[in-house]
Amino acid sequence: MTSSTQWELPSIPQAASEFSDEEEPASSGFSEDSTFQGSTPPSTRKSESRRASAQTARPADQELSADELMVLWGKVGVQMVESATGLFEKSKRSLVGDGSYAGFVRAVFAQVPNAQHVSGEGEDWGYLTYVQTAASVQRRVSEILPGDVIAFWDAKLKGYKGLHAYTQTVGIGENGPLVGVVSEVEGKKSKVRVWQANQHVGQQTVENVSYRLEDLKSGHVKVFRAMEA
Repeated sequence: MTSSTQWELPSIPQAASEFSDEEEPASSGFSEDSTFQGSTPPSTRKSESRRASAQTARPADQELSADELMVLWGKVGVQMVESATGLFEKSKRSLVGDGSYAGFVRAVFAQVPNAQHVSGEGEDWGYLTYVQTAASVQRRVSEILPGDVIAFWDAKLKGYKGLHAYTQTVGIGENGPLVGVVSEVEGKKSKVRVWQANQHVGQQTVENVSYRLEDLKSGHVKVFRAMEA
């Protein structure tokens, strides 16, 4: 897909870069259950219990600020990018995951030690930052960033790329929703590039595909920020 547009990663704010260099982030700062610094658990069993609880509890009822979400990206999102990049290169030689969309995303998570475990069941890919239905954006609490997980349900995109009309239909049929990891973002045109499992037999098993969200005519798009374990 040829384009004269220059794709680029968004600049990393200072707050994010300060946290991304830490070898052992002490706390995400999001909830008491997910933080251990400043107090010593009375027993190893209790510590393990709290950690397990933090991994399974969803933060759906806990709103995070844009600054907190940027810090989270600096801790986990940048590593999601590194993991996905490596798996994209590996896919030139071998199958990644089980070949499914969700299988590729789970493989990305598996290589990020400080990312909260996800199953992908029930749209459980992290903290929900963006929701769009057709042309209407219902939720946007953070800019979409590389390393975020993006999912399409029954999505039809239709518009123009240059002088040429195009139509894309994704996340439809027996393969279920299309899920991938954002690789690049162009905010002005609501364009994203996405690493996703390639369903075409005989080709590289992970591909990099662009989508223009402003061209969504029907269906749903959701974007998730990977959480810290």
